[in-house]
Amino acid sequence: MSVKAYILIDTSSVRTAEILEKLRSVDGVNSAEAVSGPHDIVVAVETDGLQSLGDIILTKIRTIEGVTKTITCCCVQ
Repeated sequence: MSVKAYILIDTSSVRTAEILEKLRSVDGVNSAEAVSGPHDIVVAVETDGLQSLGDIILTKIRTIEGVTKTITCCCVQ
């Protein structure tokens, strides 16, 4: 079953461009955009399941230097 999610990311502001570049190279990431508002980056992800989504978040996104916080919003419809 395919799982789609949006990940809201807070960063160290001086590293946003570098972080965007790294995020865009992660398998499963459909888009990564810098945004205005309370978060710095919004990432759209599509994976083959919740386990894969968790793996991407824990091993590929949160490990990027400069990422300070993530909030994951799974799509339900």
